[in-house]
Amino acid sequence: MIARQAYHGALRSKPPGIATMPEVHEACGLDVDAMYSVLRILREAGLIKVEGEYPFEEIRLADSSGIREILERCESAAIPLEDVVVDLRFDLLD
Repeated sequence: MIARQAYHGALRSKPPGIATMPEVHEACGLDVDAMYSVLRILREAGLIKVEGEYPFEEIRLADSSGIREILERCESAAIPLEDVVVDLRFDLLD
């Protein structure tokens, strides 16, 4: 969800690779506590950086995550991103 919002989110005035907290929260359907728990895990794994102060936090995808390339390959091949990232089906990208 963060990757989609970072590159295709509703707020077009933000730079690519950044998702805002309100758009992620609205799109993910989690309550605030659950969303922050997931963000903490992603941050600790080095996949994202959270910048700014509440309520203007921005979620920046780590350049080293490779998620932008995975997202682009999934979109060009019409493969759901969740199939690759959640189900770890990287073979679909071959």
